[in-house]
Amino acid sequence: MNRRLKRWLLGLLVALAVAGAAVVIGQPRAARQSADFNVGYSAALLIREGRISAPYDQPALATMLVRTAGPAIDQRLSYNQPLAADLPFLALSLLAVELAFHVWQVISLGILVLTVVVLQRALPLPKGAPAIALLALLGSVPLWATLTEGQVTPLLALGAALVILALVSDGALAAAAGGALLAFKPHYLPAFLILLFAARRWRLFASAAAASLVFLLSPLAAGGVDGMVAMVHSAFRANDLVSVARSEAWIGMLAPVIPAGLASAVSVVIFGLGLAFLFAIALRRPAWPAFAVLAGLTAVLESPHALPHDLLILAGPAWLAFQLHRQGRMPSPVVPLLLLDAALLLDQRAVGVVLGPVVMTAMIVWGWQSVRRRTDRRRAPAAAA
Repeated sequence: MNRRLKRWLLGLLVALAVAGAAVVIGQPRAARQSADFNVGYSAALLIREGRISAPYDQPALATMLVRTAGPAIDQRLSYNQPLAADLPFLALSLLAVELAFHVWQVISLGILVLTVVVLQRALPLPKGAPAIALLALLGSVPLWATLTEGQVTPLLALGAALVILALVSDGALAAAAGGALLAFKPHYLPAFLILLFAARRWRLFASAAAASLVFLLSPLAAGGVDGMVAMVHSAFRANDLVSVARSEAWIGMLAPVIPAGLASAVSVVIFGLGLAFLFAIALRRPAWPAFAVLAGLTAVLESPHALPHDLLILAGPAWLAFQLHRQGRMPSPVVPLLLLDAALLLDQRAVGVVLGPVVMTAMIVWGWQSVRRRTDRRRAPAAAA
C-alpha cells in the first residue's frame, strides 16, 4: 500500500471516528431511555431487591422497565441472558440510570482498548497497528450501535481475543475467561469452542467449556430447572420480538421468503447447520488462524439473533486476517472490512434487504479461496523438489 493510499485510508478512518462520536454524543435522551441497557439495569434492580428470578418474569421486568426508563420503553423487551451476565450491571444499578448508562459507555471503550492490547500481545502487528485498530473500531457501525444501545458486546470481543491469546500462549486461564465472556451471549460460544477443538487443544477446550458451563448454569439460582427454562423462553421471546429482516445473519437474508411464523424455527435450523459446517471442517484439523477467521464470521452468520452491535465480536478474527495478510497467506482485508461497514451503515437505513450477511458470506468465500490458493502455491515448489 503506497503512502498516498495510506493517508487517504487514515483520513477516512478519522472521519468515520468523528462521525461515530457525533452519533453517540448527540444521542437523544429519548433514545437512551429505550436502549437495551435499561433491560440489564432493570434486571439488576430486581436482583438487588432479592427477587432473583424476576428478570425472567416478563410482567415483573416490564414494571421495572417502566419505573426505570419511563412508559415510552418497549415493555416486551426481555432479559434473555444467563443470570451471571447481569453482574456488571449490579454495581451500575447503584447509580442513577442516566449516569450508569454513560459510565458503561466509558467502560465499554476501556474493554475495547484491553481487547486490542490482548490481541497485540497474542499476535503482534507493527508498532502503529493497535492505534489504527482502535481508530477503525471507533469508526465502525458495530461500535456506534453498541454505545448507543449500552450493549455488552465489548465483553464478547474481549472473550474472542482471550481465546486467541489462549491458543498462542497455551493459557488455560485465558481460555476460561474467554469462554465465560462469550457465554454472555451463548449462541456465539459454540463456534469458539469448535475452534479450540479444531486445534486439538484439549486442556484449553476443557477450561473454556467448564467456565462457560458454570456461567450458563447461573439461572439455576433463579429457581432451579425452572430458571433455565425461563431463560430459554426469554431468548425465544427476544428472537420473535426483533424482526429477522433486521438480522445481520443468514436468517436475515432469508427473511423475505420465510413465513413470519416459521422464522424462529428456521433460525434454529440454520444455527445447527452452521455449527455442523464448522465441526465438519474442524475434524480435518485445519490451520487454526485461518479457521478462527472462518469461525468468527460463521458465528455471526449462523446466529438466530444478530444485530449490528454483535459484529464487534469480529475484532479478533479481523486481527488474525491482518496477520495472515502479513504472512503472505491472504490479500489485505482492508477493502472487505470497509465494504462490510458500508453495508451495515446501509442496513441502518433499512434499504429493503440486509447487506451485511451478503458481504460476510462473500468474505468467507474470498478469504478461504485466497488462503487455499496461496497455500497450494507454496506447496508446489516443495513437491517439485
